[in-house]
Amino acid sequence: MDFKRGLFLVICDDPELTSTLVHIQKSMDIKVWVPNKQNQLQTSLLEACEDATEKDHILVKGDITKASFFAQWRAYDPICVVMSLKDNEKYLNVRELILEELPESRILSFQVGHPGVVPRKLVENDRELVLSWTELLSRPISAELRHIESTHRVKEIRDILGKGEKIGLLLQPDPDPDALASALALRCLLGRNKASTPFLSFGRVTRPENIAMMQLLDLEVITIKPEDLSLYDKIALLDTQPGHFTVPLSRVDVIIDHHPMVGNYSSAAYCDIRSKYGATSTIMTEYLRAGAVNIGQRLATALLYGIKADTLHLNREVIDADLYAFVSLYPDINYNLLRRMEKPEIPMRFAPVLAHALLTMASQDKLLVSYLGSVVREDLIPQVADFMLQFEGIEWVVCAGIYQENIVMSVRNVGYVKNAGDVVRRIISGSGNGGGHRTMAKAIFPINVWTERFGSITEENIRTTVLNLFLEEVL
Repeated sequence: MDFKRGLFLVICDDPELTSTLVHIQKSMDIKVWVPNKQNQLQTSLLEACEDATEKDHILVKGDITKASFFAQWRAYDPICVVMSLKDNEKYLNVRELILEELPESRILSFQVGHPGVVPRKLVENDRELVLSWTELLSRPISAELRHIESTHRVKEIRDILGKGEKIGLLLQPDPDPDALASALALRCLLGRNKASTPFLSFGRVTRPENIAMMQLLDLEVITIKPEDLSLYDKIALLDTQPGHFTVPLSRVDVIIDHHPMVGNYSSAAYCDIRSKYGATSTIMTEYLRAGAVNIGQRLATALLYGIKADTLHLNREVIDADLYAFVSLYPDINYNLLRRMEKPEIPMRFAPVLAHALLTMASQDKLLVSYLGSVVREDLIPQVADFMLQFEGIEWVVCAGIYQENIVMSVRNVGYVKNAGDVVRRIISGSGNGGGHRTMAKAIFPINVWTERFGSITEENIRTTVLNLFLEEVL
């Protein structure tokens, strides 16, 4: 996660665990308890945090057997408390104080023992997750921390969206597998059906793999106009953000996405944007696990396909969370369905578009640019860009075409060069819309904006202009 929210309170008498927790938790404000009395434990805990950033703000001295120590943190939301105390009587007393003084907190407890003696369990209305040290060694601490934080996030989402009778799940135009899977996951998380919680988009689904996924998984996306959002009690955005749309959105209640943040969404009741994640489907898998939702074969297949599609089969921009979600979903998928979604038939209309692109492409210094002219389907542009990145010696591909009064560019690179999303944002410079990730990005210029800034929309001018724009940025 790219921004801090809430409190991460460590109550631990093991310096090694304390040190690990301090250095892996990045998403919340960290506070580490240190006993008032100067003794060996105090010295060890101080040393454990010695090289932590903002050490003076992390360490908090106090008496954890007094209610006042915990009462001082009530203003935080959410609160995650990590506990590991060797003295079981002291652990039980401290735990009771936390439950009383911080009633909305989530607790992650580590206890000495074998899983057979200390089995994994959720207690106190799912507020506390208890793990043995042995089990902890078999799974990354970071995964456990994400799990307990996700339990709070799930409650927050359900509280916000549960109040609406009709909830619209808004996806980007021509939603991709990650968006479709994420919307299906949120619908299941809320325990809703397609009638009360439909998938919405401002554009039709056109890409063959997306159509195949919808047909095979019995999904439906309703095409609406921006003003139709008023028909819904709540609006949730999946795998996209308000800043990705060319028109302002009248209202947004929930945003869940993995693309870089492109605006200030403080007006949304809930916002979870994690640009380090490879797919929004990974975030939704964590939500489902935390919400104790059964992930059936259909949903598991959708989520795994969403992760594969957005990470190029785990070869692009993945973190441990993506890998764990993928591995956890894999045993439950339908392999035949997955293969049929991944290998849809390519329509014959793609052949002349590709032929024209090959005949008119231009390359210079490891950059290849192609212009397709007017296209009847926007998805043809990224498909050509993906194909052309396979040429030997090419590190960047920019494929442009005209679609619905816009000049649309799909950008691809090999991954070890400059960030494609950053490059596109600099080129747009307020003249259009777009952005993306390190290896793939998209730019949209309204034709009237293009002509004012760059001149005519002839094939030669567009291709030459695009080539010069990107040569200045990528080399």
